[in-house]
Amino acid sequence: MAGFDYEALRREVSDFAARHIATRDGLAGLHNFPADLWAAMGDAGLMSIALPEDLGGRGGDYRAMALTLETLADAGGCQGVAISWMSQALNARLHILGQGTAAQKEQYLPGLAAGRHTVCMAISEPGAGAHPKKLSTRAVVDGDDVIINGEKAYLTNGPLSDLFLVLAITDEIDGRRQFTSFIVPRDTAGVEQTAGVEIDFLHPSPHCGLKLTDVRIPAANRLGPLGDAFNAISLPMRRVEDALGAAKTAGAMRHRFRLLCQAAAKRDVTEEMELTLGRLAAMPEAHSAMAWRAAELLDNQRDGGRDDIDETLSSLAAAARQTGKFIEAEVEAFIKAWDIEVTEALAIANRDLVKSQGIAAYARDAQARKRGQAHLSNYS
Repeated sequence: MAGFDYEALRREVSDFAARHIATRDGLAGLHNFPADLWAAMGDAGLMSIALPEDLGGRGGDYRAMALTLETLADAGGCQGVAISWMSQALNARLHILGQGTAAQKEQYLPGLAAGRHTVCMAISEPGAGAHPKKLSTRAVVDGDDVIINGEKAYLTNGPLSDLFLVLAITDEIDGRRQFTSFIVPRDTAGVEQTAGVEIDFLHPSPHCGLKLTDVRIPAANRLGPLGDAFNAISLPMRRVEDALGAAKTAGAMRHRFRLLCQAAAKRDVTEEMELTLGRLAAMPEAHSAMAWRAAELLDNQRDGGRDDIDETLSSLAAAARQTGKFIEAEVEAFIKAWDIEVTEALAIANRDLVKSQGIAAYARDAQARKRGQAHLSNYS
């Protein structure tokens, strides 16, 4: 992106993370995101990085988002903070900026950029996950309004949010459900936050559920196309999350590597240990390069979705995941081989890296199987 100073952004985010995140003892063990830290992120301009300047943002792109995520996880040493930032930035840019009307952008984006609003996506449901055939939340048109009934789960940043982007069934054509997304303010009658499912990793990123009982909102709160929200909103979100999540993982791997070196330095150092650490040191850089390339491709497709690069993005995400699995196996073997003391900080870093790799594993395996079928078809 011409004119955007990525290195200056890296220095700025690194300084913020070192002062406001790395210095907080026990942050990765909290179940609630500290309100003062969330406010500090808004005051520092972190929420505005990937939004247009004419709407209160700083004009950054997906590469700026990837760099911010990687730096937060690396310099801050807390993957949960990075994930909560990603959710906020992604929902604002990909959904409201990418799918919103001019009026919706004017109404919400300046507040999101300033940190006055927090927004989360509400797709998954209890016992159903995000599988479109299992979702049941419905929205029915009633004059100039829409009435929504249903229940949602796994809302990242839900407890912090005052805006929910709710995916609901609006029709069924030839047996196929039609999904539409709606902006639902928290203070709307019939909106109730529920406990949801306890997430035992990536703290302090908070989660909750949402119950919607006869929730009446203006039809003008529809976000994006009528009946095609699953393709226009849900599927692109997974692709972007994969690309940006790889950047978070690269930063977290760097942070974990430093912790590993600190622990290893207390043992008797051998040439083999030095060799293994040298190999491990290079792996986060490979992960970072793949994440940067994926973000670059997203910028080139301008938030839209050019089918000709979707396969490349998917392949990059798959390669990043396989690299991640290999690194985890190498780290585990290193710890066992040299009887490395696993400190609490190292244990948390390992836990969050391993478990975050398993998020949406079913959907990714399904995509991988389709790729495998396509390649096998060339020889059948």
